[in-house]
Amino acid sequence: MQASDPPSSSSYSKMDGVHFKLLYHVSNIAGRLKPTDTGSLLPALSYLYCCLSLSPAHCTDRAVTVLLSNSGLTDQLQAVFSSSSCPSSSPPSACPPSALLCCSHLLLSSLITLQRVHSAQVKKSIGWSLNAAVHRLLVQKRNTDNLLLVSYLNLLQVLLDADLASAVVRLSTGPGLVGSRPLGVEDGALYPLGSRGTQCLSTVLSGLLLQKHELLLRASVNCLSSLLGFLQRRSPPTEKYVANQPYSQFLVYFLLSSGDSSCLHPVTLRLISLLLQHGGTSVPLEPCLHQVMEAAERGRREVLSEESAQALRLLLSQIQSTVPGPLMKQRVTAVMESLDLQAPAESCSPGRPGNVVRIGDVSICLTLP
Repeated sequence: MQASDPPSSSSYSKMDGVHFKLLYHVSNIAGRLKPTDTGSLLPALSYLYCCLSLSPAHCTDRAVTVLLSNSGLTDQLQAVFSSSSCPSSSPPSACPPSALLCCSHLLLSSLITLQRVHSAQVKKSIGWSLNAAVHRLLVQKRNTDNLLLVSYLNLLQVLLDADLASAVVRLSTGPGLVGSRPLGVEDGALYPLGSRGTQCLSTVLSGLLLQKHELLLRASVNCLSSLLGFLQRRSPPTEKYVANQPYSQFLVYFLLSSGDSSCLHPVTLRLISLLLQHGGTSVPLEPCLHQVMEAAERGRREVLSEESAQALRLLLSQIQSTVPGPLMKQRVTAVMESLDLQAPAESCSPGRPGNVVRIGDVSICLTLP
């Protein structure tokens, strides 16, 4: 594919923190590389992902438009995803390296999110198997690199936030998720995830929340939040069913079992918030809430991370509005005042370099929920 010169308008010549011409040329180079040239393709895709993740909001519309109009780039991503579904009997060389697949997932997630924000035109959509993704998380997670699991969950989170519908990606499903046709009422409401897919994904997320890998914990609770939000919009009875599972309560007790640091961990706090929000008062969480309150009363604001402070602020606000009794409300108010949690949390700027974590060959942009 012959690349044409980028637009010459001065507004397109440079973006804040991102050189537009470099973005343009790197995307063209990435589209021309051989899929097997991992040494060049991986840093190129990583650069594009970081550009989208770290650019100021007023610049991302230009960036995502350029990338989505590049057929070579979308073909390259399609080649990576297609080769990732190779049979287990295939030689290792037939499948893309874990880091390349991880980076491709992250880039696709950003493209889906920003296309939705800016309503950018899509020249060519990318096929991705929802069935294969859920199956891999359910059956092969023990043999899958943690960062690759994080990238799968991140992409699923973005897709669930978009109600599993995006112009950027063509999702394929299967009978393992939605059952046989004709579809039942619940499978139709939850299509293309389906009732079986919902059960499988919630089971996977519950298991991953027992892990000790920080990025995996963060990705799991974020994906669970998006799953429950999707269910709330599509099938409220299923939402309540998932949130009220006894295993959900076991998860909370497990996460609270390691002392104050665990009680005030952002993942623990967010999980309790999600169960309160989506399960309502039918979820017996009062002992857990008292344990969190006791840890918060013993805590000090300076030792709380911003993420923990934000999650604690949200949970305490929920307790004030949902848990009956003036004593609990007074207790919550006292904790919020002592920890200086009254002011709203500052938004996490996507342009701060500290938001990017590099692990091996993969760069991941972290943002507060």
